[in-house]
Amino acid sequence: MALLGTYNHTLDDKGRLTIPSKLREQFKANKVFISLGFDGCIDVRSEDEWLKWIAKVASTGQATPEGRALARKVMSMSDETTFDNAGRIKLTVILQEKAQISKDVVIIGNNDHLELWDPIVWEKYIDGAPAMEDAAKNFEEKI
Repeated sequence: MALLGTYNHTLDDKGRLTIPSKLREQFKANKVFISLGFDGCIDVRSEDEWLKWIAKVASTGQATPEGRALARKVMSMSDETTFDNAGRIKLTVILQEKAQISKDVVIIGNNDHLELWDPIVWEKYIDGAPAMEDAAKNFEEKI
């Protein structure tokens, strides 16, 4: 599955977010895992992708402060949920606060997972991110 695109949506008063049907259809099951992501976003993964992700997190090990911090942050700021009949997922208050999401949400597909961003945080991130050409230098002629 390749999740892609950018969508603008809003949270309802109960903290529920409608995931566009085009994206929702790519999740094999109704169950999804929501966690704090990098750079100020919230990640949404299928169960298969979640299991791969937590295996990577666990591989950082408990022997270093960085490994322990990553595991603690990921696991303590994660939730398992399902799509409701309207295609919505519920975001916990703590994740909303950590990602600075109050009402408007930018949903982006990032290959194997979705990212949920506050629009202002997203714009600041995009404006400060390396140019595509600079980032592409790491492709090592794989294209």
